[in-house]
Amino acid sequence: MKNYKLSISYDGSNFHGFQIQKDKKTIQGEFQKALEIFTDDYELNYSGRTDTGVHAKAQILSVKTHLLINNKIINSMNKILGDEISINSFKAATNSFHARYDATHRTYKYFVSDNKQNLPYLKRQSFLYSKELDIKKLNKVSNLFLGEHNFSAFSKTTTNQNPNREVYRSQWTKKRDYFEYTVIGNSFLRNMVRNLVGAQIAYLENKISYDEIIKKLDNPKKQRVNHIAPPHGLVLWNVKY
Repeated sequence: MKNYKLSISYDGSNFHGFQIQKDKKTIQGEFQKALEIFTDDYELNYSGRTDTGVHAKAQILSVKTHLLINNKIINSMNKILGDEISINSFKAATNSFHARYDATHRTYKYFVSDNKQNLPYLKRQSFLYSKELDIKKLNKVSNLFLGEHNFSAFSKTTTNQNPNREVYRSQWTKKRDYFEYTVIGNSFLRNMVRNLVGAQIAYLENKISYDEIIKKLDNPKKQRVNHIAPPHGLVLWNVKY
């Protein structure tokens, strides 16, 4: 079998997340349906699972198969996948390459638009926030997440899962039409990025204090964060190996 590295993007608005689920429309399910028109002999792995409503600019897949994947196959699959999922690139990979386990950096971006103007083109990929965003306050809190922490208070962790994660970048920037939060880490727990965003916005609204956020990082077992940002503002942006 040959191993291939594929990069796909998708609008997750109409899907029940990435990972295949019985009787539900998922990104993985639609991809496998398209692939299985050409072969049912394959092994598929992916860089990270995205939840319902979350998007991706560059989700990485590793596919082992006897099928010779070429431009003709990719073009045909893209026609089958339609407008919401696209295979952006592919290349042959080493036999040992694994999309999940070989990843060293994952970048997520979260987009927030304010209520100063109506921007319909941002509606599906950004969270419309009805109040003013203070970027200095946001970055004061975002710096707390840098480094290695136990992030179980900011996620849906299972009892046997290691909750420690290392964050290399956590920063808000103001663009012309929206605000952008960028977080880069080795890997992320389930709902972690949305909880980080939700906690920061809750801080702006005085629903959680700066010291409380520190306590959630220092003593995460007491209580989980109760603030989660909507899924549609979140994009899996990039994966490095």
